[in-house]
Amino acid sequence: MIKKVYSKVRTRFKSKELFPENEELLRLFGSKNKGYILGTSESILKFDLTALEKDALKISVGNFYEHADIEKIRPSIHIFAASHPPITPKVLRNWWSRCHEVLPLKVPILVALEDREVALQSFPGRAVYFYKYGGDFPIDFRTKILAPWSVSVLVVQLSLFLRTKQTFLLGVDHDWRHMKPYQHFYSHEEPCLEYYLYKEGLYKSLKTPTKMNIPPKSSLYKFYELYQQHEQLRTYSEEIGLKVYNGDLSSIFDVYDKKDYTPF
Repeated sequence: MIKKVYSKVRTRFKSKELFPENEELLRLFGSKNKGYILGTSESILKFDLTALEKDALKISVGNFYEHADIEKIRPSIHIFAASHPPITPKVLRNWWSRCHEVLPLKVPILVALEDREVALQSFPGRAVYFYKYGGDFPIDFRTKILAPWSVSVLVVQLSLFLRTKQTFLLGVDHDWRHMKPYQHFYSHEEPCLEYYLYKEGLYKSLKTPTKMNIPPKSSLYKFYELYQQHEQLRTYSEEIGLKVYNGDLSSIFDVYDKKDYTPF
């Protein structure tokens, strides 16, 4: 019944497609049996990502392009969340130019429509696709999509839009309990978003915190919204016959069922 409703809504919005070119993403990457979301937490270094199946969907995010094995991993597509303060156009250009330099040229980029101008300047000769926030279910990157509280919500939406039968999260370590600071696998003292923010005086320190300061109450509200969004995505994925798993069995991110990601 729910699938029929989603189908009717999708048909109704066909004439309102903002990005008909994103149909190409379905042709290129749609209906894969298995997919991986490659995050940037330090836990990503536990996994041999060069052994992932060549025909699997591999979606990387943010600073993942700094991974030492990026040439061998060769993501299917790389996605950035929409820019927001304190990111300035200059910081964005520097950051994305670095990405363009390191990421294999055949890997397409997916960015927010609001960042179109900087993207076209930063990614010459590379396929670039766009999305826009402000949508709802059903998830459809040809129209507007859910405004996410984290890039992890954005990338799960993409995998579900592509109808990936099984999606495994790796290197995504959200923790509503705030037991320790969120650690990235890359150094902030080398080119990355934090590095470019610091150079412009927009980031306090490049040192990664080792102790968890008591977060403000507003952080509780943020994590509540973030987890609510992931729970909605989990429900939606099951309603359309897809599954999302946390592929890291030792992860503390507990919205999705855990399942060994080992290639099969």
